[in-house]
Amino acid sequence: MNKIDLNTRIYDPLLSGPLKPLRRAMLNALPENKDIKILDLCSGTGDQLLTLELNGYRNLHGLDLDPGMVAYARRNSRIIQYYEGDASATNFPNGSFDIVTISLALHDKDQALREAILLEADRLLKPDGYILTADFAFDKNSTFMGRLIISTVEFLARGDHYKNFRDYTRRGGMLKILPMNIFEVKEVGRAVNSSIAVWKLSKL
Repeated sequence: MNKIDLNTRIYDPLLSGPLKPLRRAMLNALPENKDIKILDLCSGTGDQLLTLELNGYRNLHGLDLDPGMVAYARRNSRIIQYYEGDASATNFPNGSFDIVTISLALHDKDQALREAILLEADRLLKPDGYILTADFAFDKNSTFMGRLIISTVEFLARGDHYKNFRDYTRRGGMLKILPMNIFEVKEVGRAVNSSIAVWKLSKL
């Protein structure tokens, strides 16, 4: 049995409440068909997928590299299928999913890994599928308070996490980290003082 460490145990109690608006924004960007097949990459404790399950979605899958996170998530649902694995190199066949979601899981990676995850997500999409990705958006629409809170939390994370966050913001955020000439991009939601955006990435 995989050990669930302290960081995993406190993740949901600390962040589930503040991130509810983001979970709702992701939910609102989904089609009404509750049978679509959805994969959440870097699914962590499964909080996003649980929100979808509670709203009637049935064909839900999550993948995370951390065995403790996967073990924790599995305890909370009998419907959602969880897998342990690398989001940049999954074992799923081409065209396996209608939608791939990625929530707050790119800003803390280096640029090469960000692109690898997005390209893998693209490979996993059915022909009419798309990616929903949510991450920080420090722009004219975000508030000072939102940027300050997020920057403080990221600073406290330290190490490579904070280094990669700084790289993400210096590059200009989501629209500047995407692989070139792969996706048509549309913003479809905002949350947390408008400092987190949800983007729909469709195949060109």
